[in-house]
Amino acid sequence: MTREISRKHFLQVGGGAIAAGTLASFLAACGGSGSSGDGGGMLKFSNDKITWKDWFVETGRLARDAGAIGWRPTEYSDTTTYQAAIKTTGNTPKVPDMFSWWSGWLMKELVDASMLADVSSIWEREGSAYSAGLKDAFTFDGKQYGVPLNVAYWPTFYNKRVFRENGLEVPRTWDEFIAVCERLKSAGVTPLGTTIEARFPSFVYFQEFLVRTSPQLYRDLMDGRAKYTDPEVVDVMRLWGDLIRRGYFNDPSAVSIGTGANNFPQYFKPGRIAMVTFGGWLEPTLVEAGMRPGEDYGAFIMPNIEADAGNNLIYETGPLCVAQNGQRKDDTMKAVGWWASRDGQRAWIEASGFASARSDVPSANPVDQEIDRTITDGRYQLLNRYWEATPHEIVEVGVDQLAKFMLDPGDPKPILETIQKQADTSWASVGS
Repeated sequence: MTREISRKHFLQVGGGAIAAGTLASFLAACGGSGSSGDGGGMLKFSNDKITWKDWFVETGRLARDAGAIGWRPTEYSDTTTYQAAIKTTGNTPKVPDMFSWWSGWLMKELVDASMLADVSSIWEREGSAYSAGLKDAFTFDGKQYGVPLNVAYWPTFYNKRVFRENGLEVPRTWDEFIAVCERLKSAGVTPLGTTIEARFPSFVYFQEFLVRTSPQLYRDLMDGRAKYTDPEVVDVMRLWGDLIRRGYFNDPSAVSIGTGANNFPQYFKPGRIAMVTFGGWLEPTLVEAGMRPGEDYGAFIMPNIEADAGNNLIYETGPLCVAQNGQRKDDTMKAVGWWASRDGQRAWIEASGFASARSDVPSANPVDQEIDRTITDGRYQLLNRYWEATPHEIVEVGVDQLAKFMLDPGDPKPILETIQKQADTSWASVGS
């Protein structure tokens, strides 16, 4: 599983348990992928990205119109419930024809359980437009088990009007970044947006501050060569806690940022919150809220805490998967093949506003273009985000413990000891 890849190889050219009722609803939604009763043969496409529904509907219609097989999406607003439901149905006829997932360790779990179809033939046909590093993220034992659903960098987005009104420039050093936060706070603006809604976002600033301190420490922690209780990790947590106590972050229980509920634009657009570190897939939500990329909001890569940490940026990629045990596997292979094609990717980015993973489908978003130039010019190393980069049993404990810390940023040692206890168990299992 790819942990880190260079920009050169990333793009070839430039730029837990679920409630019985919930599970029953999922099984009813997934069951019976027939043809005549489901909208003219449309495939069933499950995902946990409820705010992306209209984009999935549009591309499903365009796939059908293009002569491929179209799809109808079924969304889940809760990521944990969605994961459990897919794992529950993955080896049964109830599994949806196609579904979104995650790369890295989460994907390996489904590959090992024989839930994912081999889509290597799609990569043989379309792979020249994708990077080798991206292909590697979906490769296990020499075969590919998904095509890119999305590729996103994780920079810091900022409200340009708020910066102008407060005489602020994009910070280039950590001291400048702290000075920006202080100026914003004194002006009555919350400097940084954050959330614990949907659980997963609690890792965002943990991973960011680790990478800004020592990317090697981040890599070692993700791979089990370092411990959460190591002094260097404790120091990062203490720094984070200090920033929380200074009032640089909003109440994480009051704001939602993600693929489910998302009230963040209500705070970001009017300038109540000035910045947020998050995945690039947040941008279409900002645009839909009436914010113009490059005019109302911009993005920068957070400065290093340790000046010698080098040029690094968190990235994320997730696959679109074909169910190995789906009732319409051949049709689904055709649909996913169209998705990965140039026409499919052009349709996807026109619907969503995302950047395409294909090198021959450029982004029209000036913020994305600027981040891409920064990565290329600075020869940035891209590190896989926490959610995919380490065994998921650790992640599940980690996000809940980090959320506790965000709500009560006291002594980080008990938090880190709890995560390390799970890490010890998980790495012992991986090694056995």
